[in-house]
Amino acid sequence: MPKPSGSSSSDPPKKKKRKLDSKRNKKKSSAQEELSAVCNITGISGDGQGLADDTIDDIWGNELDCLNELATAQAGGSSSSSTSIKDTTSKAAEEISQSQTPPPTLKEIPNLRVELARHLQVETLSTFLLQACPGLRMPTFERWLLDSKLEESDRMQSIAESWVTDPSSKLHFKNQKKKYGRAALHSEENAAQGREDARRMKEARTLLDAEKNANHEGSKLGKIDRLVMKTRALIDAVLPGNPLETDPSCTRLVDEIVAHKLKMNDGSDETNATQEEAEQVVKELLSRCSEAVKEIQQLQSRFGTYFGFGKKRSKNSSNGSTSGLVRAEWVSGESTSTKKSSPDALVCSLSYITTKKKSSSASASLDNNDKVQKKTKPFIVKVNGQHYHKLRRLFDKTYVSDDSSLTNDQMTHVFHAALFAIIIRYSTLAGGQQLNVLRGGGMQGAIHDTVFDCFAKWFGTHGSGTECFASPFNANMTQYYSAFPSPDIDGFFGSHGDFFRLNANTLRPGWYEANPPFSPGVMEKMAKRLMDLLDVARERDIDVTFIVIIPSCRIDKNNNKDGQDASTEKRKKKKKRKKKHKHDSEEDEKSNSNALTNAIHHSALSSFNILVQNCSSHTVLSKRDHGYVEGSQHLRPTQFKESQYDSSVIVLRSKSCKDIDTEEFETDLRKAFKSRHLIELQQRRDCD
Repeated sequence: MPKPSGSSSSDPPKKKKRKLDSKRNKKKSSAQEELSAVCNITGISGDGQGLADDTIDDIWGNELDCLNELATAQAGGSSSSSTSIKDTTSKAAEEISQSQTPPPTLKEIPNLRVELARHLQVETLSTFLLQACPGLRMPTFERWLLDSKLEESDRMQSIAESWVTDPSSKLHFKNQKKKYGRAALHSEENAAQGREDARRMKEARTLLDAEKNANHEGSKLGKIDRLVMKTRALIDAVLPGNPLETDPSCTRLVDEIVAHKLKMNDGSDETNATQEEAEQVVKELLSRCSEAVKEIQQLQSRFGTYFGFGKKRSKNSSNGSTSGLVRAEWVSGESTSTKKSSPDALVCSLSYITTKKKSSSASASLDNNDKVQKKTKPFIVKVNGQHYHKLRRLFDKTYVSDDSSLTNDQMTHVFHAALFAIIIRYSTLAGGQQLNVLRGGGMQGAIHDTVFDCFAKWFGTHGSGTECFASPFNANMTQYYSAFPSPDIDGFFGSHGDFFRLNANTLRPGWYEANPPFSPGVMEKMAKRLMDLLDVARERDIDVTFIVIIPSCRIDKNNNKDGQDASTEKRKKKKKRKKKHKHDSEEDEKSNSNALTNAIHHSALSSFNILVQNCSSHTVLSKRDHGYVEGSQHLRPTQFKESQYDSSVIVLRSKSCKDIDTEEFETDLRKAFKSRHLIELQQRRDCD
């Protein structure tokens, strides 16, 4: 048949279309291979070999059928299933107080591929910093990560508040166009201010995008809270997107590196050179961090925001969610003896493997050896049985519903995916090295359960207790606030929200335990927030007690910030001291660490003074007389540790505390805080 007129001119565009489609398909396949490499690098597979797709079908055949039904419900294919999921969330939300953020829906579990990619990026960043500064410890990186992310959140909130108070200021960001090329460069004189303005413009655009996607129907939150909550979905959950060297967190990081290098150099006089080296290290770290955030955002836009269930990917799946499998197996732990049969003595091994559709032509061309190399390697994490059952109880309590059409097996699969995601997220927050080498996690430490009993005994007569800084792993109270509240991962396990966003008008009588991460930025913001809440409580005549546990800040007067006097004092002590070599080395280490300790305490001194000056009671616990619960308790065979520093227990009350015997309270407090580390070690020896 003759071709219709004009068809010859349309043939070249068709060929171009085919070429573009083939290129896109190649990019997608290469991206999948890169992401599978991420799982291979970070994963722990035991024998080093992966699982083929046919093996997965044989072992997990029944589970795949269950997951495919769950995927249909998640994608909204079945109206009854989707309605039941919404009913589950809404009924759970009715049971909680109005101050608590509603829990996320069951289809809002973070994409596990993105979580693994972020975990690898943070591990690379922490490794770079620790290798660039030999001898530096992981808490330095954790402090910078927490404070820089908090500063980003504060900047977003300040922009949102300025828009509410002055709506005309929003037009400045809407009308201003993005600059490219030379126009985007800043002059040397105003380089710092230019970078600050450019960052503010980027963050304002993020807020504008969040405002477009915000749904104001049926929300009990304020306008600023709604906007900030929607913004969290557009920025990275852990890494700061646009950090600058002038940020307070980066300045403190430079000071810590300088103090550490001077300590390692025995207090040499090369302070200027050390300052420049520290600034170069921080500058490179910030550059790598910005690039890491861009890569994570690209992966998230490609693979979706949320995790998909089932082997087959549904066409109706929202936001391009990808599928995968999370399977749980029970194994014996290190501390488990043959006599023990308690479920808490076992360890749960969670295996995650992505499901990819292989082309028939590609699989036919591969021989047996190539098939072995192409197998997908699972990522495996382990969690103690005690914490597995604890988080399952929190999950079930959050999503209680008698009318849910989801079976117990389907709810278990949802729980396993959420559990896997939260383990990866908190390992990422700890520097990304917690899973493999148990390095980091000290910022997530907690106090003993006996300490909570002590607080309830002395302050529980006026109301229930609440934890201001907790996580699903270390939470002891029913009401707790955490780092990743709903609609993020902590919302699946009953988190009440972010303590810094606690509405003062919903403040209830009772006692609040505040054991924040020992980071200067977090502690400073916490101190100011507590003062504001106390003022509101006094105005409303509410009996509120805040119990703060933070390190005691004492600056050594014999050591300045540069640590030069520390080295001089150390040499004098060496000449006078006539003791054994063991005691000499201990004193040397203590004297050398004074400069670094002073740098950390100097940053946290302002918040410490605010709390002490307004407190009703202040108890100092010696580091040899008390202990904490491990931050990585859900991964370790042991739970307790001895404190490496003096701690302060500061009590702040809205009303007078004449009804409390201070001496008796301090006696009970010291007894409850007593370290359990040695007792736990002895129990493990007896079991062996």
